[in-house]
Amino acid sequence: PGVDLDRLAAKQAASGQANMMSQLTSAQAVTATPFSGEEAAFESEVVRAEYEKLCRDHAALVQLGESYGGYDPLGKLAFLDALEAVEERWDTFFARFSLMGALNREFVEQTDGFLGSMGMSAADFRGVLREAHDLMRRDAEVERGAAV
Repeated sequence: PGVDLDRLAAKQAASGQANMMSQLTSAQAVTATPFSGEEAAFESEVVRAEYEKLCRDHAALVQLGESYGGYDPLGKLAFLDALEAVEERWDTFFARFSLMGALNREFVEQTDGFLGSMGMSAADFRGVLREAHDLMRRDAEVERGAAV
């Protein structure tokens, strides 16, 4: 079962909250970083190297995403696959730090507050993100079928 956007909208309306876009523009920015780089885990060369590669791969995907609309259908699908792979790597990296209690508490509070201001939890956000990726994937598949 995916995220029920109608349920989220109804929840917002019932709580008297404004629509999500107005909340997004008025929500307090997240200024804290998840890691300082001084955590004990970063003493490991393997962890440092993994983090640096993850940051480089993420930045490269953000740059590639700027041209997403110009990709052919297979390029769009490949981009989404790469994006989801990096998201999984971030999830794993964050989970390790969370288990060690090494996530920056201020970052966690700010991100929880940001999402909470829109009536969402982290799980809700991930669900909306998954739905967006699924829609993008379906659109690329339709475009691919039309191009064949």
